[in-house]
Amino acid sequence: MNYIVFDLEWNIVGKKNKVSQAEQEKLPFEIIEIGAVKLDSEMQLVSSFSAFVQPKLYPVISHYVARVTKRNQESLKLGRPFPEVARDFHAFSQNGKPVFCSWSKSDPQVIIDNLNYYDIDLINPLYCLDVQTLFAVVGEKASSTTQRSIEYALEYLNVKQDKPLHTALNDAYYTARILQAIWLELGDHSISQSETIKEYLYQPSIKKRR
Repeated sequence: MNYIVFDLEWNIVGKKNKVSQAEQEKLPFEIIEIGAVKLDSEMQLVSSFSAFVQPKLYPVISHYVARVTKRNQESLKLGRPFPEVARDFHAFSQNGKPVFCSWSKSDPQVIIDNLNYYDIDLINPLYCLDVQTLFAVVGEKASSTTQRSIEYALEYLNVKQDKPLHTALNDAYYTARILQAIWLELGDHSISQSETIKEYLYQPSIKKRR
């Protein structure tokens, strides 16, 4: 089993993209960047993936997205079409039985929506792990509904921050570091680490938006 820890940056309709309500409902968030790291069954780093995506539906970056991601309009031209990037990401992910890990459950649904929009085949069955929930319950011993930021979790677990946040690859890297720290903590218990992780796997809906 491999763990594909990924993070997305996406654009929204904003004020300058003229898109019909019907199209907005099909694709509320259009991916502009995918970052990921691959961990093996022992949570060791294997490789990484990073790609910019050139948006088609929302080609003008929104002010909010530009502020959060530190991306500008010119940077969107550096991306490749989503189908190309999706194909490369699929190739990166497929080796063993992948579990797709993210900080919260929002990113898996966004990538599903983007794949569906372009009629690209999905991995089925698709197994995901919400590292935010895993951290809340196992790392912090809090409620499963507790929502902490990546920054909070890094500080709580004493994980060194040596890269800027809010790029897809760096956020994926830090999410992987959090997962590794929790894995080490689970090693102190009698139940196997992988079995505990399996308890937190879920399968998101892969239905198309209408």
